[in-house]
Amino acid sequence: MNIDSLDPNIFAGADRKTWLKLVERALKGKDFQETLVSQTDDGIAIEPLYERRRDCAPLSRGRADLPWTVTQRLDDPDMDRALQQLDDDLANGASGICLVSKTSASGFGTGIDTEREALANRLVTVMSGKNVSLRLDGFTPDTAKTLIAAFGEKPPAALHLGLDAFSMGDKQAETARDIRRLSEQKLPGTTVNADGRSVHNAGGTEAQELAVMAASLAGHLRSLDEVGLSPEAVLAATSLCLSADQNQFTTMAKVRAARLIFSRIAEACGASDPQPAHIFMETSYRMLTTLDPETNILRNTIAVFAAGTGGADEIAVLPHSLTHGIPDPLARRLARNTQTILIAESHLDYVADPAAGAGGIEALTDALAEKAWEIFTGIERDGGLANVIASGRLAAMVAEARASRIAKPIVGTTLFAMKADRPVAVLGPLGPLVGGMGLTPIRLDEGLGA
Repeated sequence: MNIDSLDPNIFAGADRKTWLKLVERALKGKDFQETLVSQTDDGIAIEPLYERRRDCAPLSRGRADLPWTVTQRLDDPDMDRALQQLDDDLANGASGICLVSKTSASGFGTGIDTEREALANRLVTVMSGKNVSLRLDGFTPDTAKTLIAAFGEKPPAALHLGLDAFSMGDKQAETARDIRRLSEQKLPGTTVNADGRSVHNAGGTEAQELAVMAASLAGHLRSLDEVGLSPEAVLAATSLCLSADQNQFTTMAKVRAARLIFSRIAEACGASDPQPAHIFMETSYRMLTTLDPETNILRNTIAVFAAGTGGADEIAVLPHSLTHGIPDPLARRLARNTQTILIAESHLDYVADPAAGAGGIEALTDALAEKAWEIFTGIERDGGLANVIASGRLAAMVAEARASRIAKPIVGTTLFAMKADRPVAVLGPLGPLVGGMGLTPIRLDEGLGA
């Protein structure tokens, strides 16, 4: 059949009023709002249909001409085994490494001992000659300085030091001075993390996660201004860190909203022509399940798809078996290849911000950004992020969100559960969970007794 011969008026356009009449007829008396309109955890309404937006500029990652960085976690407490894993990751598709400390809130029972004196030299040996980035998660400025000295004149393609004054307790002022000195070295990459992941993994909403990210950025702008670092320099030296979960559209909207918030803060502090935000996303810990853990592979795939198409610059995947113990080589390989398939075979990096103009995602992006800004300004009125953490108000806000969340079916746990558990291969038991910002990670399936 010649498709060109089709009558172009067969699918003639219809206005919303005409569409609603057809919907009412199909619903046979059921309420439209109750039946077809859902809500996010922040109370944002999601309509079943939106008109396309014609005036939207893409919110793409910083380098739209390159794929996002495929970051692999280096978090095995056994140093020899961890470095073997590192060698395997770099030989098989990883373009970035995230070195996770055992004291990091993103360790989730894993992590490298920061006291290993030989860590820096061994990292340099394995990474030598390879065009990859290195990210630190949960380490002190002293560790960052040691690594920089070990790399000498040949630093990684990008070095993200991951320093966060809000994780340093009473050493915030000292950390600010260290951040200034490290930023002045003009290394490729970033120095500071404005991190909302602890909020997500403790049960917070998307807007709360974005708000804490914004409050962290604002707090670092203030503290670093006091030690002589300009707003432009701070913005360029900051990574925005968020979680990506299995809710595809809210994850896409969340990363896009982060770019809007970053631009709004840059404008508010008078920064002239700031470079695009660097956004690092890690797949959600709270969405992982203990029962039927292979279903976590599918959750991770949706999360990476959403983060990548939403515009993340760098993504790390938590292996599917993490809830059972230290992930084995197969689980790590699956985590890595989740990303490489989406880039090398599905070519998701070819289009910059494919959601631009899509009415539903644009509306959700704007609504999330506005809701997050409302929460952020409340944090600022209460004295800033440090005060809200110290007073316990942040923990109370997140606990309220977690308690009010309506439990949804979890495939393999509460829906289509297996009759008998299968053994899961891991390399060893997990250590204790470490909280951050007064928050403790808790998975969704734990609330169901799983």
